[in-house]
Amino acid sequence: MDLRTLTRSVQEQLAASAAVGDDSTQRAAQLLSISLEPALRLALQDAITQVAAEVSADLAPGRVDLALLGGELEVRVVPPAPASAQVPPPAPEAPPVPPAPAAEGDPDSPASRVTFRPPQQLKSRLERAAADEALSLNTYLVRALTAHLDRPAPTASVHGAGRTSGWYL
Repeated sequence: MDLRTLTRSVQEQLAASAAVGDDSTQRAAQLLSISLEPALRLALQDAITQVAAEVSADLAPGRVDLALLGGELEVRVVPPAPASAQVPPPAPEAPPVPPAPAAEGDPDSPASRVTFRPPQQLKSRLERAAADEALSLNTYLVRALTAHLDRPAPTASVHGAGRTSGWYL
């Protein structure tokens, strides 16, 4: 789905409205139209992301994945795996995969945008790990960070407290 065609329609409507004005009104509308285009794409992406989260909740354990490349939005429906192809639960040593964060299905908790610039080698490793789990990179990162933040904090050990005995060299 090309988001630029959707934003272009808004830009054309703005130009048509400004056509009744003078040259300065038309120029202002043109400049406003150019500056609004990224905000319109972001608003459309946010709306589509909310729809995808609602559809994913109904499809569970299937899901809807979104990928934005330039102005092109790719929508992919991932059906649930057949019962015979489901992965057995992880071994006891492996940490459990945390559930998807509540923000994905909670309309009161909107998603927020963060720019993350890892080194290319790390990015490649993250993409491979996400692909291995058949997840989008965003979903993989959200789950990994949630698991990291939800693990119990390490207990601090106090060295030097109490009495010490023995030989010192």
